[in-house]
Amino acid sequence: MTLTAIRRLAKTPSAMMTASVLLVAGGGYLFLMLAGGLTDKNEAAAMASMYVLVNLIGQGVFAGLEQETSRSLSRAVAVGEDTGPVMRRAVRHTAALLAVCCVFVVAASPLLVAGPLHKQWVLIPTVVIGTVSYALSYLVRGLLGGQQLFGGYSATLVAEGMSRIVPCLAIVAIGAGSALVYCAVYSCGLFFSAGIGWYFWLRPRLARQHAEAAGTANAAASTGTGTGTGTGPTGPTAAGLAADSLTDPTTDSPASGLRAWFSAGLLFLVGAALLTQLVANLPALGASSRLGAHPATATAFVQAATLARIPLLLVGPVTALLLPRLTAAGAVGDMRAVRTTVRNGSIAMLGLGSVAGAGLGVMGPWVLKTFFHASGISALSLVLMAIGTAGLMTVGVLQPTLIGLGRQRQVPIAWVAGAVAMGVAVVWPGDPVSAAVTASLVGPAGVVVAMAFSLRGLRDARFTGAEDADPAAPADPTDPADPAGAAAPAASRV
Repeated sequence: MTLTAIRRLAKTPSAMMTASVLLVAGGGYLFLMLAGGLTDKNEAAAMASMYVLVNLIGQGVFAGLEQETSRSLSRAVAVGEDTGPVMRRAVRHTAALLAVCCVFVVAASPLLVAGPLHKQWVLIPTVVIGTVSYALSYLVRGLLGGQQLFGGYSATLVAEGMSRIVPCLAIVAIGAGSALVYCAVYSCGLFFSAGIGWYFWLRPRLARQHAEAAGTANAAASTGTGTGTGTGPTGPTAAGLAADSLTDPTTDSPASGLRAWFSAGLLFLVGAALLTQLVANLPALGASSRLGAHPATATAFVQAATLARIPLLLVGPVTALLLPRLTAAGAVGDMRAVRTTVRNGSIAMLGLGSVAGAGLGVMGPWVLKTFFHASGISALSLVLMAIGTAGLMTVGVLQPTLIGLGRQRQVPIAWVAGAVAMGVAVVWPGDPVSAAVTASLVGPAGVVVAMAFSLRGLRDARFTGAEDADPAAPADPTDPADPAGAAAPAASRV
């Protein structure tokens, strides 16, 4: 490969995403290494559990916000709708979800302190701060992904990783480390990430769009012509936008009450994101809670489970890359592109998961003992957890396909199936570690099977995506003159 080809590859969105994800991983695993190095094992276990809780609450809720924002915005761009109402609605969604999450953390704090946080009340504020930072960062990422500003998306990931690595190393250097200090640094990292994405990418793009809109309005006023309700000559008709406003909240309709702050599509995806984090982290939380009398073993399993989930760091960027493209392909009826993406993406995720599992079986115990000061978790347990991770990586391709084709309601159903199977396994009587390892395997398997079943008709040329579409009356969704075509985008979403 020539130097020019290498440079061209390095500038591709996938390469930038992969490189930036490595920094995020570095920040997370440095945090866990520092937890393993604490002399007070109760503080170490609480610090590791705080890591899981912040990701469970923050990512569990706001990953759904990012996906809904990216889906709505990318669809608006694809069909030529105004993106301003979509962005305003995303801000309202963020405010509403953040309020709910903060109330939940405060109300549940006695249970959290008595269980995973091992009586460390001082860590509750760091959980709240982490939740706020996740809300802002995932809003920015949803707006970046929806406009396919993947350079900016990668920059937010780089900022997230560096804002945790650099301060933590500085704290170690001056000898001021403690569970509270490390947790505070980890929680605040995403504020810097959100600021980078907003200031250097979103702000200039919004200013440019505003200037273009003002120029178009002035030109229309000078010629005495109106722009109607669309975004230009190829924009949607007034009837099409009216139909959309009744079926999907991608327009800024004057809804009242809760509907002005939540939407069905958002709630489906937030529910799915919560269940995603539950399936990803329940084994670690379950083992930690059941091993309360053995904090060293509890910490070791949390770190082992986190190590086995390393490949999952690829899933977020993969979803961010695939979701806008799959949504655009579904909006114009390009099912061949959808099928090709699903096939190639699933094979790639399973391949990467298999390689990661083999490496974890060989090197995992040594890595845990050397870098995390953890022992007692067998190589077989690590391999089984890695197999479950490969299943979750495959979900990273299947889920954006369902979302892009308007089947949002099928996503939480699939995660419920996996969560039920995992919940039964994690509380099964017997050895807590064996139960948690089994749960790590059966939960992802249930999700993959359910999502694959929902996409079973994808090879059919008449597959339309949304459950309520009428396959007997296909229409051209790109033709605003065709009434059926104007209604097709509305029918293809929840």
